[in-house]
Amino acid sequence: MSSGNINVELERSPVGMGINKVSQWIGYADFADGGSTAGTLNMTQKLPVGAFMLGSKVRITEAFTGTVSLAIGNSTDSNKYSDDTTVAIGTAATVGESPQDRLEFIASETTILLTATHSSDWGLVTAGKMLVEVFYLSTVVELTKGHPTKT
Repeated sequence: MSSGNINVELERSPVGMGINKVSQWIGYADFADGGSTAGTLNMTQKLPVGAFMLGSKVRITEAFTGTVSLAIGNSTDSNKYSDDTTVAIGTAATVGESPQDRLEFIASETTILLTATHSSDWGLVTAGKMLVEVFYLSTVVELTKGHPTKT
């Protein structure tokens, strides 16, 4: 049985919830340089309506140049999904983070904003690659990742 089938069965169960994620491979050049210390990126997939936040995980496969940290959030709070802290991404590692509000209900489709900050200037970053995953409990059967369907 595929993981997609398992999630569909969990979501159709009496509890009606399955674990899903929004994930994206990101390189240093994917960030938009704001002309200062920070680079920003909106992840392609969004958190769907009806989700409950679980947390996030960052796997750095190529260290970012210099002293760099990452905040995982949204347009109103840059650290919303990284527990009001930033993740050091200067070395290859895997780091897990709790959201500020565990099991927070997502009332509207939400874009995940990543903000990477260099100690002096984002333009000095010349290397780095990571996988960012944001996990949530789904209350809707999702047949295509990031796009809930009506049942």
